[in-house]
Amino acid sequence: MTGDADFLAIGICAAVISLTLWVTFAASRRSRSATGFFAAGRSITGWQNGFAIAGEFISAGSFLGTTGLIFYKGVDGAVILCTSVVSFLPVLFLLAEKMRNVGKFTLADVLVFRTGARRVRVVVALSTIVTGTFVLLAQLVAAGVLLESVSGIPFGLSVVVAGSLMGIYVFVGGMLATTWVQVIKSSILSILAVVVCLGILAKFGFSLPGMLGAATSNAAAGDAILSPGLIFGQTGAINLISYSLAFALGTAGMAHILIRFFTVPEAATARKSLGWTVALCSAFYLIVIVMGFGTAALLGPDGADRVGAGGNLAAPTLVTELGGGVGTIGGSIALAMVAAVAFASIVAVVAGVVISAAGTFAHDVWPTLTRRKAADAGTETADAREAKVARYAAVAFSVVAIGLTMAIGDTTNITYFMGMAFMVAGSAHLPSLLLSLNWRRFNSTGAVWGISVGLTSTVVSLMFTEALWLGSGPAPLTIQLPVIITMPLGLAAAVIGSLAGERRHGPSADRDEKFAEMLVRAETGIGAELAEAH
Repeated sequence: MTGDADFLAIGICAAVISLTLWVTFAASRRSRSATGFFAAGRSITGWQNGFAIAGEFISAGSFLGTTGLIFYKGVDGAVILCTSVVSFLPVLFLLAEKMRNVGKFTLADVLVFRTGARRVRVVVALSTIVTGTFVLLAQLVAAGVLLESVSGIPFGLSVVVAGSLMGIYVFVGGMLATTWVQVIKSSILSILAVVVCLGILAKFGFSLPGMLGAATSNAAAGDAILSPGLIFGQTGAINLISYSLAFALGTAGMAHILIRFFTVPEAATARKSLGWTVALCSAFYLIVIVMGFGTAALLGPDGADRVGAGGNLAAPTLVTELGGGVGTIGGSIALAMVAAVAFASIVAVVAGVVISAAGTFAHDVWPTLTRRKAADAGTETADAREAKVARYAAVAFSVVAIGLTMAIGDTTNITYFMGMAFMVAGSAHLPSLLLSLNWRRFNSTGAVWGISVGLTSTVVSLMFTEALWLGSGPAPLTIQLPVIITMPLGLAAAVIGSLAGERRHGPSADRDEKFAEMLVRAETGIGAELAEAH
């Protein structure tokens, strides 16, 4: 894009960003207290929360990364989207209502309900920040690639722009602002996705077989894109199962998703919000599958050169083609519209991740460093202090994320980074959360062991996979996301740690009483209002 097209793209992007910034500053007046900043004053309705959670998924990882992955890998890329929809079931049946009733602001609130151990808060905070870092890398890489492609702004500067905006969203508006930004962008992006889908099908007379036939003729992989094996072929079923488990179970451990259940007024609303989420994500992911195969069908033999090595430009290139091609007014308008909304989507997602990481630092780590108990933060002054610490932590986290993204560059498909985040969440957080809510003998030692082993085994094993292998020769691990190894390790460590802690210290005097209290609160909500008052 050059000349007027560049200004058009920048202008539309600026208009969308201006709208979200206006929402952010409007929300700032209701985000001064800790409850307002971290949980949007618990005022979010079911449909609003459903749209916001869907917004966390309808992100660069699915819209940009998975479109490119399907373009290159076909059916195997579509498997990721299917498992992402299934991932809401564990959240719905096992966590949503219980999280809302037991917790306050962060995952650590749930894990320390029965123990009150400071060390649990610290280790959960570390794991949350690592998980968030992988998500941020995916989103900021996408932001850099997107701005560079539509406006000519260099990748590094594009990343700085996106990172700065996410810091502003969190610093100024807190959870309320990020929620409404997600609602706005989910609505607009869904409408645009429907238009793009209809545009693709219209090119082939609304014949799905016709589109798939053209895709096999023009795709670099040929007929293989309609058969499994392009991603999971080297290790077959094991690789497929492990990859699917990462996405299917990882959602239930993602901090920036789970903390959204603290923003609704009661547990029933938390359950209802997931209905909206599943409906929106299911429809959108079907459209992304059409977009992936449609890109292969429409771009022709030179498509691989146009979408880039990582495939992250597949969606922008596709809409340009649908609008009339490179250099045309229609192509420029189509690209600018999709790029603007996609960029807003990216910034909204990273803002949600940043508020999760900043919140867990301010609520879980900072009181430990200053020798204050998180439970003592019940006064207005203490609540305001937590919100202030979180705002500045968000700025620091944004700076670190920008630096890491610029160091990594733009060649890795961003869906892989998202998979790494799901893997950390599923291996480190999920086992301890489930045991904490359901096993009487679970204790702080089990939480520390489980989260530490899950986190460490995930990071170490990923270093030996193809995506992050720095050594010479092929990577030792051919399983892209070895969650099939790390999740059992995290679960085993949590169980063994709990038994070891009980053997060393003996069961606490009020263990059974606290477990009974937690069960009552988790299932009925009785007592949850007390947590909101402190």
